[in-house]
Amino acid sequence: MSAVGQVMSALSGPREATKRVLTGFARDWAGVPRGPLGRVSTRWVMPRLHAAVYRVMAPAVQLRADDELLEVACGSGVFLAQQAGQARRVAGLDLSDLQVELARERLASRIAAGTAEIVKGDAGQLPWPDDSFTVVTCMGSFEAFPDPEKVLAEMFRVLRCSGRAVLNIGERVPDGTTTHRILGEIWVWSEADVRRMVEQAGFIDLSIEYASSAGESRMLEAIDRVTGALGQDLRIVHATKPTQPGQ
Repeated sequence: MSAVGQVMSALSGPREATKRVLTGFARDWAGVPRGPLGRVSTRWVMPRLHAAVYRVMAPAVQLRADDELLEVACGSGVFLAQQAGQARRVAGLDLSDLQVELARERLASRIAAGTAEIVKGDAGQLPWPDDSFTVVTCMGSFEAFPDPEKVLAEMFRVLRCSGRAVLNIGERVPDGTTTHRILGEIWVWSEADVRRMVEQAGFIDLSIEYASSAGESRMLEAIDRVTGALGQDLRIVHATKPTQPGQ
């Protein structure tokens, strides 16, 4: 073995161990919050970290009084609580017990009135029948889905014909960036691949806009400086389920 090969072999163990530690930390803190670290994140960190995303997404969704909204990966229900008064009914799904518990607290009065629902579940297996909602949204989470195509297929299924999908799928990336994953967990997509992925799920009338969250979150900016994994221009995808099947 060459000298370079020996050095790489010696470093591979510690490097992989570091990667596992960072990945586990990210998962417990922000991916599927759990344990003491997840509890702190759920109640205080994530609502502040995602505040800029909520401010950008609210006008993008443009809820109407007769809308029935589903938020996939709803976290602790901050966005749903903010928007519940603008729609007939809201529902949220998250994989974290901690997030679901807090979201149910936030929306307790709506749940009691029968105009809100919070469910623990997998984004790739939505527990609602076909044609259940007029709007589906997701923010700050697509990057972590192991099978985003499956999630899009499920979103398409539960939307009614002419229903709207308003999705934050990553951030603006430099021209020439190829789709890849960071730490084996986090997706970074080119715009072309996002368009292809959403259209292959069956959506039409696709458009993409970028909305700046610059200066909104010092924590977000700090993470970006350290990892380069996040950007300040959020990619927002608008798409529609066809009026007729196969349209």
